[in-house]
Amino acid sequence: MDVLLRIGDAASKLGLTVTTLQRWDRAGTLRVVRTPGGKRRVPLSEVQRLMGEREQREPILYARVSSHGQKEDLERQKERLLRTHPGAELQFDIRSGLKFDRPGFLRVLKAVQERRVSRVVVVHEDRLARFGVDLLRQVFAAYGTTLEVMEPKPAEIPEHELAQDLIAIVTSFSARLYGLRSPKTQQLLASTRAVLKDP
Repeated sequence: MDVLLRIGDAASKLGLTVTTLQRWDRAGTLRVVRTPGGKRRVPLSEVQRLMGEREQREPILYARVSSHGQKEDLERQKERLLRTHPGAELQFDIRSGLKFDRPGFLRVLKAVQERRVSRVVVVHEDRLARFGVDLLRQVFAAYGTTLEVMEPKPAEIPEHELAQDLIAIVTSFSARLYGLRSPKTQQLLASTRAVLKDP
């Protein structure tokens, strides 16, 4: 007789969220058993099946920098990712992390949606995206994929994190208007940093 697990225990074993398993149940991609009280129970054999599928998948590596002037940093990211995951597929972009139409990023997303990926690996969280990483984690989880960050960012005080986000936004919009290296962009960034340093 198959062992039945509470949905929270099944989610924990799979490294997924309860919400994801509930969604899979509604979509018919996860076999569950209902108790007389209507509670979901996941057969252990079903968890093992899903774990087996994930073990057959491969990690995908992703690196990004914002400009061509940062190519050395891009090469460092690529070298580190491939050193720890030799032979894994590597995608990369030289584009702003505020944009989601990056070719390499879209290839990563497509591989996740095709359920070919066990985990997406990045060196730093903001290499994947400047905003919305928590949302991307949930999207990945819906396809049975996790996000692995090699160097989690240190906890920042809210004011500092907000200042960094504001600078990223100013950089993106100013670069679009004037060009990343234009004097106007550099002046605007200097003014923004000065205001944030001494409000």
